[in-house]
Amino acid sequence: MKIKYFPQALAALALMFLVWSCAGDPNIESARLALVQQDFEEVIRSAEAAIQANPESGDGYYYKGVAYASLASDKPPEQRVDDYERARENLMEARRLYREHEVTSNEAQNLDDIIIETWGYEHNQGVEPLSSDIISSPEDSLRLSRHHFINATTINPDSVLSFNLLAEVNFALGNNEEAEAISRKVIYEMEQGDLYNYYRLAFFLIEDDRDEEAIELLLEARELFPDEIEIVQEIANAYLRAGKTDEALEVVQELIERDPENPQYRLVYATQVYQLVQDLDDQVRTLHDEVYEMSREIRQKAREPGADQQEIERMIEEMEEKQEYSNELIDESFRFSDIVKEELHLALEADPDNPDIHATLGIVYQNRGALMQDKRNMTEDMEEAEEFDRQAREYLERSLPHYEKAAELEPDNTEHWLSLFRVYTNLGMTEEAERAQEKADL
Repeated sequence: MKIKYFPQALAALALMFLVWSCAGDPNIESARLALVQQDFEEVIRSAEAAIQANPESGDGYYYKGVAYASLASDKPPEQRVDDYERARENLMEARRLYREHEVTSNEAQNLDDIIIETWGYEHNQGVEPLSSDIISSPEDSLRLSRHHFINATTINPDSVLSFNLLAEVNFALGNNEEAEAISRKVIYEMEQGDLYNYYRLAFFLIEDDRDEEAIELLLEARELFPDEIEIVQEIANAYLRAGKTDEALEVVQELIERDPENPQYRLVYATQVYQLVQDLDDQVRTLHDEVYEMSREIRQKAREPGADQQEIERMIEEMEEKQEYSNELIDESFRFSDIVKEELHLALEADPDNPDIHATLGIVYQNRGALMQDKRNMTEDMEEAEEFDRQAREYLERSLPHYEKAAELEPDNTEHWLSLFRVYTNLGMTEEAERAQEKADL
């Protein structure tokens, strides 16, 4: 079904407040009348006659541009670009002539409103089909939005907002190259890129496994926005993804050197280092799973008649090597988490009521406890298991005051209560766990 509302509204806007005059150009009067009647082809013919009669008058170009914009909006979204290009070309020529000849007519005053009205229509039509999370929008909706945003940026190529959404829609459709090109256009051709545009372009590069290019881009952005803390985190994240751990820590350490008393900088540094801890812990858990499976397989093979003892011994040796390597990774994890704790406690001295610092410390201690529980589950030595269990409980108990303080400072943050619920449950604190469960809306 065709929607006539927009062409009618555009024609009304184009003619708003105009004073009709019998002394004017008859071709322009004819174009005006045809516009009221929504005979856009006749508007173009009359406007072209007016241009031929007086090439220095902007009115012919004005009405020709309005007609093409109206024709475009009366077609399916995917068929509008050519008409919008003609509309833009004619409206820009009309603007040039109006300014050159210092014309202050109603057409001259309405011209920018025509562009904004047309752009706004297409932009809003592009937004409408999208989910709040663009990447989860249905493919048909993404394709429809893409057409509308292309139309919007054609009639108004100065709209950073429409270009940004067009980039996101292209990315959601898997058109990474187009998304990258649009972001580069905003940053380098339009010269209107802010941190958001640098972040998104870096993200598109990383998604294409171009970490080095992303790092170069983010370093460029840091030169332009030297006071933005978040960009340091982005650079560090990019270094970590590229396997450049030392560079990641070095770039964040610069923050602390700049202002040693700033607790936020220490929190950023600690958070960055803790990403290394989490990566190591993930490797440990993977190794523990492999060791568990190998242990089960060894026991099964040992019970088989005529078991191959050499094969079993080889498997035991491999299993022990994995266990030894996991212990090395745990030691490395603890070394980094000690750095994290030190930075966080220094940050607390400067800002003792910062819920983010308390919550991060809670996570550090809780995850240490989880690692000790993993070690307890992997050993068959009862005394060793009891020691690991004691250490796990100690770390969990040390996480509690920090989680509790974070919940006290941010009582509506369900994440704090969820963490408390898990720790209370692990420690057998039933009443406290039930209260935290209720606060966490579980």
